[in-house]
Amino acid sequence: GQVYTPRFVVEKMLDDVGYAQAAVLGRRVLDPACGDGRFLVVVVERIIAASPKEDLAQNLALVEGWDIDAQAVAACCANLQALVEPLGLRIDWNVQTCDSLQRIAALGEAQRFDFIVGNPPYIRIQHLSEEQRSFVQQHYAFCKSCSTDAYIAFYELAMHLLAPKGRAALITPNTFFY
Repeated sequence: GQVYTPRFVVEKMLDDVGYAQAAVLGRRVLDPACGDGRFLVVVVERIIAASPKEDLAQNLALVEGWDIDAQAVAACCANLQALVEPLGLRIDWNVQTCDSLQRIAALGEAQRFDFIVGNPPYIRIQHLSEEQRSFVQQHYAFCKSCSTDAYIAFYELAMHLLAPKGRAALITPNTFFY
């Protein structure tokens, strides 16, 4: 099931990683499990508040979201577009329907992000299809053996996608401490 993150949590997480004021400009940001855009909406609001109008479209082009659910991606794009329509902008959002965990197989230097934020799904690896489970175990060191959870693979993915001085903030269940 989908669990949506309350806005105050999103705002605190973005503040904690330094995604605020002028630090939002010219920075690539990703939510690898964006859902309907709870994190990206606040990201875009912060860019709108900090960006000079002439640079706004360029700064918004650095926002990226991935999700496996096409309906959630459509909702995310609609939520983001609603923020820029009053400004007379039409943005072709870089929000894609894809299996984020599959992206690790085709990583390149161009795909480095300054910020990665979000609330990855908590799915026991045993509940994934055999094909998904096999892929995750082959490509994610933290998931190679034993019983684990898909959110651990999202953490490892974030480590691979971060720029050298990048920062990540991902929600975790308390089982992380075990």
